[in-house]
Amino acid sequence: MESPTRLTSVREMHKIVWILLGVFTLFAATFPTALWRVSQMDKFKGFHVKSLSVEGKLQHSTDKTP
Repeated sequence: MESPTRLTSVREMHKIVWILLGVFTLFAATFPTALWRVSQMDKFKGFHVKSLSVEGKLQHSTDKTP
């Protein structure tokens, strides 16, 4: 028995693609702003990414403690 298939028109597919492209563009446009805002926080002053240990203290790459 064949399962019924739903044909999606070209206009509907273009609409979906444009919406997804718009969402991606908004993400890409706001990402640098988010990085800048995080780097301004006292916890991460000067860096957009730092590792936190289990205890919640900043780890440095030179630390050899597990």
